[in-house]
Amino acid sequence: MDTQLAQPKQTFVNLPPEKRESIVRAAVAEFAAQGYQRASLNNIVKQLGISKGSLYQYFDNKEALFLHVFDHFTEQVKRYVKASVTGNGRDDFFTVARQVLLAGIAFIDSHPEYFQVYLKVLFERDVPRREELVARVRLFSLEYFGPLADQAMDQGVLRSDIPPQKVVFILDAMLDRFLQGYAQPYLDGGLALAGMSAGRLHDEIDSMVAVLRTGLQPSGIGE
Repeated sequence: MDTQLAQPKQTFVNLPPEKRESIVRAAVAEFAAQGYQRASLNNIVKQLGISKGSLYQYFDNKEALFLHVFDHFTEQVKRYVKASVTGNGRDDFFTVARQVLLAGIAFIDSHPEYFQVYLKVLFERDVPRREELVARVRLFSLEYFGPLADQAMDQGVLRSDIPPQKVVFILDAMLDRFLQGYAQPYLDGGLALAGMSAGRLHDEIDSMVAVLRTGLQPSGIGE
């Protein structure tokens, strides 16, 4: 998961951090608004106030720039998720799920355009290496939640008749759809997540986690 999709040229790596960040921000804004195929390098360089030739000194082509942007997206997501778990391994599986869902909300609030890039990858089929990009996000869920599910199953917190991989699949599907609905109202199934107050949103999250507990915990736990 730590292997980059595309390596920028060394000239980009040698730039000051603030210059690199400004290029990435401009690219994220363009890809988020236009998707991959409609995105224009001309718009990006115009916003940056540089020549198109300068951009080609940093990236071979639009695809390389887009893949670099997606690398940044996955790095930011991993950072938010790993920082969200506050129990130092003592929290139960479902508390961790709640913390991760809250981290996803915080990520969308702080980086809405990054999440729009992710949605473009999900729903637009002309994105280069699309299957690989989606698989990387799913793989992170498996790598992160898989050991937690194994541990919870060993502790008797999860039903023994549901394989850990299926537990992670169910959890990942719920998390992903909830965050999609929060980021895009037309995907929220009528829940109106995007317009909710923080208190009501937390209630919705608690409700989702309660459904997970009901379906995934052995009978008798918590009764």
